[in-house]
Amino acid sequence: MADPVFEFVGANPFDLSNVGSRAKPSLVDIDNDGDFDAFIGDNNGNTRFFKNIGSPNHPFFAAAVNNPFGLRNAYGIASPTFVDIDGDGDLDAFIGTYYGGTLFFRNTGTMNVPAFSESGSFGLVIVEGIAIPSFVDIDGDGDLDAFIGTGASRYGGDYGGDVVFFKNTGTLSSPAFSAISRNPFGLSNVAFSASPTFVDIDDDGDQDAFIGNRTGDTQFFRNIGTPRNPSFAASELNPFGLLEVGFNATPTFVDIDSDSDLDAFIGNSAGDAQFFVNNGLLLANTLGNDILTGTPSSNDTLTYASATGPVTVSLNITTQQNTVNAGLDTIIQVENLIGSNFADNLTGNSANNILEGRGGNDTLTGWSGADTMIGGSGNDTYFVENSKDVVTENSSQGTDLVSSRLTYTLPANVENLTLTGTAAINGTGNDLNNTLTGNNAANELNGQAGNDRLVGGGGNDTLIGWSGADAMIGGPGNDTYFVENTGDSVTENLNQGTDLVSSRLTYTLPANVENLTLTGTAAVNGTGNGQANLITGNPAANQLKGLAGNDILDGGTGNNVLTGGTGNDFFRFSTTGHVDRITDYNVANDTVQLDNAVFVALTATGTLAAGRFRVGAQALDANDNVLYNKTAGTLWYDADGNGTGAAAQIAVIGSGLNLTNADIVVI
Repeated sequence: MADPVFEFVGANPFDLSNVGSRAKPSLVDIDNDGDFDAFIGDNNGNTRFFKNIGSPNHPFFAAAVNNPFGLRNAYGIASPTFVDIDGDGDLDAFIGTYYGGTLFFRNTGTMNVPAFSESGSFGLVIVEGIAIPSFVDIDGDGDLDAFIGTGASRYGGDYGGDVVFFKNTGTLSSPAFSAISRNPFGLSNVAFSASPTFVDIDDDGDQDAFIGNRTGDTQFFRNIGTPRNPSFAASELNPFGLLEVGFNATPTFVDIDSDSDLDAFIGNSAGDAQFFVNNGLLLANTLGNDILTGTPSSNDTLTYASATGPVTVSLNITTQQNTVNAGLDTIIQVENLIGSNFADNLTGNSANNILEGRGGNDTLTGWSGADTMIGGSGNDTYFVENSKDVVTENSSQGTDLVSSRLTYTLPANVENLTLTGTAAINGTGNDLNNTLTGNNAANELNGQAGNDRLVGGGGNDTLIGWSGADAMIGGPGNDTYFVENTGDSVTENLNQGTDLVSSRLTYTLPANVENLTLTGTAAVNGTGNGQANLITGNPAANQLKGLAGNDILDGGTGNNVLTGGTGNDFFRFSTTGHVDRITDYNVANDTVQLDNAVFVALTATGTLAAGRFRVGAQALDANDNVLYNKTAGTLWYDADGNGTGAAAQIAVIGSGLNLTNADIVVI
């Protein structure tokens, strides 16, 4: 006996579309072309047809057509199903209605070109409330019997969720139904609307029952009888990975991708068909020493859900391994693992594995395949080894960590990321309060939203806090910090490289950070610390203060105010067209720097040649390129050096200074 493993993929796959409300899907090969077409009933009484224009293993549905091939509106909720009720080789249609009746449409066309004609329904009677029919040979006598789920209990009043059984007492070609019982063979009331369907889900030769209910759950009744004498065990809620889908679950099962197992489509009251792919065989581990062998070329799953403690299991080990709390197991040709409710250590192999931790603080290691890792509740750790690995966490399921050798962006609901290995890779957070930790190479860490903690590690790292109040710690190396929030903090220890803060905000350098660059277009200010700082302005009017240390202040293109503070400071001019004011220029200690790429007439770098400097208001000969007006305290640049062209003021430096060419350096 083999149970399936369902994985939720999403709503309305393969280009199906929302039908508005109360979706009831039915998938059959209506045109005999080898693939499954979709019929979906809706809340307005329509049966919408989606033709499969793809292939048997790659379905793709065309746009919907209402009530095709002679079907009609059912006036209220439509619940279609299709079976060959008269044994003529084509599919006939039954449509349950809001008023409890079941409409029958005989297929008078062919297997390839259906044409429906409405007629009587072989003795099926009106049930109380919404009718949702399903047909199956439940007793192995060669004809199809009917089960009709109801929206209200015919027998007990209220909205009971009964399933009414109609035995087929006719023949394969001439059916005749008589109502026998409600909830037969051990089926039980599912509360409110019942939507039954029957398939041999465990491949044991008899028909099992799935019944959707009004709360959006699917109840499973395993057939523990025989093909001729069914007997259903007590129900299980949303088994094998199925999920609650909202309200009014209407399940149906079909091998939509031609991989020899049954996939699930579950309609809901929102008008969607929720799709669950069947990922293959489920092997149940016992607490003994087991040999667990999957099926070649299949997609098998081993579960340790019944373990009484944490397990350590690796699909990469094909010899006997100690699982700690579930015996000495040998695992062969298994692709997927489900852990226990404890702190498990699950490892994949080179295949594309699905690892599911369930409860506990689990460690999931994908290995080399394109793996899907699902931690479940608890503080889980994921080891990512492949760029196509997928990590899945739901909200409020603990504080989780991804450890990655690759450039990685945290998915939703995962808090922390650690980069490993020696490559220069990058890490990006999400909207949570993340901790991003680099390796010893040059990393870029991007916090995104949230109040993040970014730790560079070794290497020349770039730390980008983004919108939250972030704590950024560079570590050894020449690190760059991008400050975007007044609550951001930057931490560097002594002798850990030459570091830079890039800020859109007014900012004061913390200890052990050397350089500051103002960005953006706002008139913000920058202040240094006790070290030798390089502080650079943006295009606006900035106030730059060096404080202690031998600082370099470069105002940029705005009209800036520059204050060197104590120390031997350098006032750098790397653009023209603006005038900076230096508040504390000291001839004995400070220096003016002029960029040779901008002040091209100065030609040579180094201390300005004496002939190119003049104290006075106007150039007198061809070499008077830098002028100091001692009375006005202004500094000018004259490109032609002789006063023919107008000189450009570059600074207010202070009047009465004993300024000489030695105080000016061309860089």
